[in-house]
Amino acid sequence: MHIEKIEYGPEKEGFWSQVAFALIILLTLAAAGITGIIFLKILSSDAEIASTRQFIEDVGKLFAYLLFDLAAIIYLYVKGLLQDEYVTTLE
Repeated sequence: MHIEKIEYGPEKEGFWSQVAFALIILLTLAAAGITGIIFLKILSSDAEIASTRQFIEDVGKLFAYLLFDLAAIIYLYVKGLLQDEYVTTLE
């Protein structure tokens, strides 16, 4: 018989959890801004400009910034705000 009991650790409190929350808010606003810039570049560009290498590189860089931003949000959420869980195994 294998029973697992998940116990939730203490809630994240203190200075670092507040910093993580503030950074998550700022990074979310940055992600929204980057997404808006990407949409504006794609929708407002002419076909001749959109088919150039420079345009594709610029949009690719913006996508890379957006991906890094979203990864930072997830990291801060997991490390800064999400509760720790302890798994106890009984046999």
